Amino acid sequence: MKFEYFARSDDESAALTIDGSLIEGSVESHVVDPASVLGQLERLLGARAEDGGLRSAQLVSESADGARLVIRLSGPLVSLFAMVQPGTLGDIVKYWGLSRRFRRAAPEDLHAFALGLHGLCQSGNGRVYCRATADESELALASAPASPAEAGGDGPKPLPRR
Repeated sequence: MKFEYFARSDDESAALTIDGSLIEGSVESHVVDPASVLGQLERLLGARAEDGGLRSAQLVSESADGARLVIRLSGPLVSLFAMVQPGTLGDIVKYWGLSRRFRRAAPEDLHAFALGLHGLCQSGNGRVYCRATADESELALASAPASPAEAGGDGPKPLPRR
């Protein structure tokens, strides 16, 4: 997946990016999923634990083929991240980077992404969004017909024993 984060004033103007056109001023990532990884950041920044980070993203628009989604980041996440002082950003990224989701990401890439996202949150342009675009290989797998064994109605098969 390719994730492009950007600021817009409202959901309607953000939804227009579903066409896949270039988004000026966006911050890109292939590992920072708004629905899961940003929930971790939201908790690090002081969001209530009972939220489970699930408030961090809401669907705004989806392309007809399902290849692209536009997602709005939660207001609390944007507000909390905007208040982070630049000198503290490195420490937050250090703890955020301990997530197993970042095990293959270079720390400097995560820091650069966090710096860009911080700028979007501080920009005052309204809201921050993410356009998630599936890779061609992901789309091919999703549209491939099920194998005869998978299509059978025999129910779930147990995992093989080792």
